[in-house]
Amino acid sequence: MVKKLICSLLFICLLLIISPVAEAASTNKPIQLYVNNKHIAGVNPIVKSGIMYVPYRKFFEAMGYGVHYDPDTRKISGIINGAEIAFWAGEDLIEYDDTSYGLDRAIPVINGQVFIPLRQFGNITKYSVYFDQPKLTVSLKSYGYGQEAAIKELVTKYYETFNPNLLTLDHPVRSYSNLDYDYDANQETSEVPVLDYKVTVDRIKYTSSGEATLQVTYVKHTEELNREDIYGYNLRFEHGQWKIAHEGWLYNRMELPVDIDQKAAVIMENDFSEQNAVLSDLNTYYAAYNAEDFERTLEYTAPSFIKDWYDFSLTKETWAENLKEFFSYSDNRFKLTDERVVFLGKKQAIVQGTLSWSDATEDVAEGDDVYEALIYLEHANGRWTYNYDISLDQDFDHRGEIDIFK
Repeated sequence: MVKKLICSLLFICLLLIISPVAEAASTNKPIQLYVNNKHIAGVNPIVKSGIMYVPYRKFFEAMGYGVHYDPDTRKISGIINGAEIAFWAGEDLIEYDDTSYGLDRAIPVINGQVFIPLRQFGNITKYSVYFDQPKLTVSLKSYGYGQEAAIKELVTKYYETFNPNLLTLDHPVRSYSNLDYDYDANQETSEVPVLDYKVTVDRIKYTSSGEATLQVTYVKHTEELNREDIYGYNLRFEHGQWKIAHEGWLYNRMELPVDIDQKAAVIMENDFSEQNAVLSDLNTYYAAYNAEDFERTLEYTAPSFIKDWYDFSLTKETWAENLKEFFSYSDNRFKLTDERVVFLGKKQAIVQGTLSWSDATEDVAEGDDVYEALIYLEHANGRWTYNYDISLDQDFDHRGEIDIFK
């Protein structure tokens, strides 16, 4: 019994001795550094007075930043992402890209090596820093690392379809959008063949780990239209997804395909009767609209246009009430000339023509606003109905006026 008691006491004492040693051994393990998921061998951060530091020379050389020391000024410098970074041992300052940043404490020299504070270095040079204490690893990830595909998917989808769920919660468009509507399930499909479509992120600048500014070029060629658009975006990472906080249309160029005359001639030759029906119904729509013939205008308006109005609008007013009210205070008039069908599908048709818009209530006389247009029609209820039109004369370029990266 006594032997058992002595053995138990010895075992407990042994545990008390071993445990602190094991803990000390674990804390003495070097911290491992990873940058953009790549292990940086031979560069081990340390923690001093609650601040994590990294030996600058080993770190800079491993990252390819270059190292320069001026013995006269004691200035230590390197190049990161094309911009100079500079600091001085014993000083509480880092200069990067012509901007000065104050540090919590002076840059220390430990065992003859200059150390820089890792977290503040990351904030200055646009890296997020995460310390996994149980695993003794530090991860630096450049702002936006691995986010290219998600961002491109967002700006591609936004260009193709309107969906307020792609916007940040404070985006003003959300305040007058129907957020209960299933936009993805109700996207319209087009019969017009797309011949070429490219989305290019021209430039992107991350202002934080969850914010970015970018310029995107869209080039889309279809059978009836070649267009190029450039947009500027401010994005924000919100609830696990990139969202659009602000957007601006910077550039637009539209032109008809070089073979548009040939396509119109083929339609006239092969579908003469149907192309005449398209033009006749379109002229009926404009005649009714100009005469403020409410019933007939409604009859020749595309059902999908009216459906979209109900789906997107938050007002309780019906489309019929909206149209009547519009006729009551407006003198909108449209004159269509030189019209021809340039695309003819089973449910969709496109007419090219010249539109002259006037409105006496706004002192716009006939002939003051004339533009070449593509007019999109939908076949419904046994007739061709007006859906919408776009002006081919609206080309603009605001890139020289607006610097979105300031």
